[in-house]
Amino acid sequence: MNHKKHEGTVTDLTVSKDEALFEALGKSKKKKKKKIIRTVITIVLILAILLISAVNILQRRVRQEFALGDVEVISYEVTTGTISTVVSGSGTLQNVDTETVALPSGVELRDILVSYGDAVEEGALIATVDMGTVCSAMSELQTTIEDLDEQIADAEGDQVSAYIKAGVSGRVKILYAQKDMEVADVMVAHGALAVISLDGFMAVDIQTDALTVGDGVTVIRADGSEISGTVDYAAGGTTTVLVTDNGPEYDEEVTVHTEEGTKLGSGKLYIHNPLSVTGYAGTVSYVNAAENQKVYASSTLYTLTNRASSANYDALLRSRKEAEEALLELLRIQRNGGIVAPISGSIASTEGTSEEETLVAAISPDQYMSVTITVDEGDILSLEIGQQGAVTVSSVSEDAFSGTVTEIDRTGATGAYSAVILLEKQSGMLPGMTASVDVRIQGVDDALIIPVEALNRTANGAYVYTSYDEETQTYGGRVDVVTGISNNNYVQIKSGLKVGDTVYYTEEQNFGNMFGNRDNMGGNIPGGMPDFSGGSRPDMGGQMPDMGGKMPDMNGNNRPNGG
Repeated sequence: MNHKKHEGTVTDLTVSKDEALFEALGKSKKKKKKKIIRTVITIVLILAILLISAVNILQRRVRQEFALGDVEVISYEVTTGTISTVVSGSGTLQNVDTETVALPSGVELRDILVSYGDAVEEGALIATVDMGTVCSAMSELQTTIEDLDEQIADAEGDQVSAYIKAGVSGRVKILYAQKDMEVADVMVAHGALAVISLDGFMAVDIQTDALTVGDGVTVIRADGSEISGTVDYAAGGTTTVLVTDNGPEYDEEVTVHTEEGTKLGSGKLYIHNPLSVTGYAGTVSYVNAAENQKVYASSTLYTLTNRASSANYDALLRSRKEAEEALLELLRIQRNGGIVAPISGSIASTEGTSEEETLVAAISPDQYMSVTITVDEGDILSLEIGQQGAVTVSSVSEDAFSGTVTEIDRTGATGAYSAVILLEKQSGMLPGMTASVDVRIQGVDDALIIPVEALNRTANGAYVYTSYDEETQTYGGRVDVVTGISNNNYVQIKSGLKVGDTVYYTEEQNFGNMFGNRDNMGGNIPGGMPDFSGGSRPDMGGQMPDMGGKMPDMNGNNRPNGG
């Protein structure tokens, strides 16, 4: 009995020890959990303190950098002046009005006596030639002229025919030319003297799906009379109806009905198969035909007077004139002992060939030069012929020369739009020199202007600051303004300011050392660096947007850039 009782006591002790162990383990876990929580809280607090410290350090560094840049707040008194916008571009100078000197056909060149850039006077000898070839060429030309004279004599009196005939069978539907009209004038105005219907039909197009090819219809003319018609074409909702050309007039309004009387549509009659009667010279003295008349190939439509010479006679006269000029040129070469300069100027090039002739030299009159600039698609429509431009050729002078827009290419055929500016040639200017051009396209005189950097832009408009507190280094007096045109330096103020008002801003270039270049008009500081200055600060001409006071600095002040 005693032994069993002792055995039961040991078991109870064992249970008690296990419970105590579990309880100790539970307390240990709770302590560890609390310790972890305290550690996490501590880390968070440390990170928060580090973040605040980093912000303060960043602010100090920003201020230090601004201070190193010698940032200063600038005041500007609003005034009036002239402001303009320009289209700018650059290109190379080129000679204009260059005259080429060619070697006459059959003449052999011996020596060119000038070089590129040489100055020459009109009549100066620039090349020598083989005089034997000159004599041979003159002999050939004289023979040509004599042959032409014989042909001209045979053709003398040849004139345009006094009659214009139909040339084909058909029905006359239009007679444009009338008595006393000039043939050339009628041709330019109408493209024909008369129009003949060849197949006997007039046609009208209507919009309907109710008919098929070959269907018969009733066509009601403008005078109310009815004629029969036949469907010649029907597809895609368009139907062509043919009627006789004997009676119905060109351009007459008609209505198409089914044979049962249902109206299908209306339109104007036209000649189904037309032929134009043409001419080129003379005056109509008599109209031999009438509209709607049936004619044949030999039928005369018009009788003409004041007829011009025949085309063959005129061509012979032109050929003789060209031969005369060539002979005179050869005679001048023979008398001068060679080829002379036709104008005064400078040699732009020497000796070359084209498809038809050999070139001895090209001479520039040295009066004008041109420069072709590429123009952006946003500016090309602003350019006009006659606009004035300032042309700067830095290798010649720092001063700009006056130029004029003489050509504008809006086709973009070369991959870009372009404009040509003409200027007087100055001493030292040479082809190939680089020139920059500013063409004034828009300007306002007596405009209220302020520096571009004084203007702050937002999505809703623009504003300026009209006061600055040096003690607190804060801007004030924000005024919304309406702007006009602007350029790289100034902007026009249409409303919001008056003459004598003062605006305050910080010069933009002072920030260049810290941030480098920044995009125009509302770009953020590179790298996404936020603004901690509390809002009320200028945006440096629209390039650093104001954060609107949503993120004040750690001291609670509103500071200008660099404060």
